[in-house]
Amino acid sequence: MKILIIDDEPEIRQTLAFVLEDEGYETYTAGTGLEGLKNVESQKFDIVITDLRLPDLDGMEIVGKVKKIHPDTIVVMITGHFSIENAVEAIRAGADDYIPKPLNAEEVLMKLEKAIEMRRLKDENLLFHRHLEMELEIARKIQQTLLPQQPPIVAGLDIGIFNQPAKQVGGDYHDLIVLPTGELGIAIGDVSGKGMPAALLMANVQASIRRCSENKHSPMEIMKRINDALCPICQFIEEHRFVTIFCSILDPSSGELVYSNAGHNYPLVFKQNGTIYPLSASGGIPCGILEDACYDEAHIKLEPYDIVIFYTDGITESMNSDGVIFGEEKLIDIVSKNLDLDSNAIIACMYEEVSRFIGDSPQYDDMTIMSVKLTAI
Repeated sequence: MKILIIDDEPEIRQTLAFVLEDEGYETYTAGTGLEGLKNVESQKFDIVITDLRLPDLDGMEIVGKVKKIHPDTIVVMITGHFSIENAVEAIRAGADDYIPKPLNAEEVLMKLEKAIEMRRLKDENLLFHRHLEMELEIARKIQQTLLPQQPPIVAGLDIGIFNQPAKQVGGDYHDLIVLPTGELGIAIGDVSGKGMPAALLMANVQASIRRCSENKHSPMEIMKRINDALCPICQFIEEHRFVTIFCSILDPSSGELVYSNAGHNYPLVFKQNGTIYPLSASGGIPCGILEDACYDEAHIKLEPYDIVIFYTDGITESMNSDGVIFGEEKLIDIVSKNLDLDSNAIIACMYEEVSRFIGDSPQYDDMTIMSVKLTAI
């Protein structure tokens, strides 16, 4: 292990070099800060020991420059006139540890061993996080295969989809299922929380809805079965998760939409004359909270060129740098101005406006939006 000692006092350099070489370290010395930095630029050191006060460069400057050149190099600061303030100043500057004067051989070795162990733990932690990121990326790809990336082609319907998780994997759920009867099952949901737990619950919801759809259950029956399946799981989790779901079946040949809602954002129906209807007639609590919860369903007759917008709160609750949320009114305004566009174009306008609104602010929640437009009956 290579160590560079930077100190303007020859006696300190020699003493440290003698102690460290006796322990098997390969040592190099520099009498000034500039000389030390030239050494750092020309070769890689495992550890740099530098005095806090040097005639040409402040030790804090050396720490910053060393960390910029070799971020993983351990830097230990020698602090004269020892005080807590000096130690805190050194650590804040980026030093991994400090050694007070007068130097004590045993303390020097102990500090270096501690710094090396800290570096080892940091490296292990970094490797762990890289491995975790790889695992999450694989999970993201798997999740993307579960969720429809392209809408099905259904006669009489124009469909668009957009989904963007806040993290590698998310808890938003959307699905479009063409039933044997020719009807279209439309579902959208949002699992409380984010990350892997939310993604696993989302996968459970999708499997349940698809299984129920194959068995020709109504939206109300589907909601009850999902709630019965989720309650034992959600109540077992310490954070007590829950899932909001809107489940519906649309008959393109008649325009009839049957739906049931478990605490999800009301989808919005936009008519060509400018009238807007929230699908709020059916309601119930989110799934996973209360066993034996009751759900009902409602019907609506859609007309040619009606547009139904399904979305999660990641759209309407997107926040800009001033802490202002995007809001449902902006969503309504964008769709209302673009009723003549197809579903993909409407969603593109929505994404553009949300992105412009957020700016450089981080995305805190998953975002999903689906547009279903009747083209004929």
